[in-house]
Amino acid sequence: MIHDLAHGVADALAPLLVLLALLNPAIRPPLGDRRAVRRYFTAAALGVAGIYLVALVDFALGLWSQAGLDYSKHTAFATTLALTIWRSRPNWIWALGAVLLLNAALLLALGFHSLGDIVTSTIVAVVVTLPWSVWATRTGPQ
Repeated sequence: MIHDLAHGVADALAPLLVLLALLNPAIRPPLGDRRAVRRYFTAAALGVAGIYLVALVDFALGLWSQAGLDYSKHTAFATTLALTIWRSRPNWIWALGAVLLLNAALLLALGFHSLGDIVTSTIVAVVVTLPWSVWATRTGPQ
C-alpha cells in the first residue's frame, strides 16, 4: 500500500512540475512582457531538449553504464523544470528544492535509481539548462 502511494507520488511529480512551468508566466507577479515569456518557454524547451539529447547519447554510447550507473531522465527532467522556474521566481528556491529532494528520495526508496544516478543526472541537467535559464532571465538590452 505505501509502495503504491510512493509510486503514485513519484509519477505525479513530473506532470505537476510541467503544470507549474506552464502556469508560471500567469502567476502574479507576471514574468513580464511577451518577449520575457517567450524567452522563459524557449529556455525550458531547450533545457528539456538538451537533457533528452544527453539521454540519446547515453543510449547510443552507454556512458553511464560504463561507470555502473544509469542516467535518470526523471531526475534530469525535474531538475531542468525546477531550475527554469527558479530562475524566473528566485523566492521559490526552497519549495523547488524540496520537490527535487522528494523526487530523489522517492527514486531511491522505490529502487528506481542509485544516489550516483541521481547526482550525476542532476549535474548534467544543471550544466545543460542553466545557460538557457540565465539567457532567459537576463536584463538589459535584448
